[in-house]
Amino acid sequence: MNQVVCPQQYIDLPWYVVRVKSNAERKVAQSLTNRGVDIFLPLQKRPSKRKSRGLIEIPLFPGYVFARFALSGTQIILTCDGVVHILSRGNTPEPVDGDEMRSLLVLSKTVASITPLPAFTTGQKVRITEGPLADVEGIVVRDNGRQRLVVSVSLLKRSVVAEIDREWLEEVNPPLTVTSWLSTGA
Repeated sequence: MNQVVCPQQYIDLPWYVVRVKSNAERKVAQSLTNRGVDIFLPLQKRPSKRKSRGLIEIPLFPGYVFARFALSGTQIILTCDGVVHILSRGNTPEPVDGDEMRSLLVLSKTVASITPLPAFTTGQKVRITEGPLADVEGIVVRDNGRQRLVVSVSLLKRSVVAEIDREWLEEVNPPLTVTSWLSTGA
């Protein structure tokens, strides 16, 4: 599903983000493909929780599938089993930025495995999920865009600054974001 075949009829159409039911990404992608919709489901390789299975492929963006279609074709998308809604601004589906989509498509074709890293901002409250400081909360001091970032944590009533792997952090009290969408009514 990482590869996208782009028939001539799709070249000038924008990409949209389709929200799907939990664990329905592949089913929706196949169903939309069968309906003639150009889809993109980027996958990442991760070690299986069951050691006997080795590496497994899971969606890079769980719960989402990218689809390229004309706005007149939204009904085809919304009536597909497993589709929740199309990400929209107001009542109009919001296309993905063309440059970002091209970058994602190129990356998926050229890189063996893509692993998303969470983005954090200076001053943001985070929780460490792994390592010796697991379950300790802190504040991001510096994020240079690298694999590791600097976090200030309070231990024994003192502030300690530590460099932590980005993948060991999660946001504390993520902000509530409200977006509108076109819904299937399901």
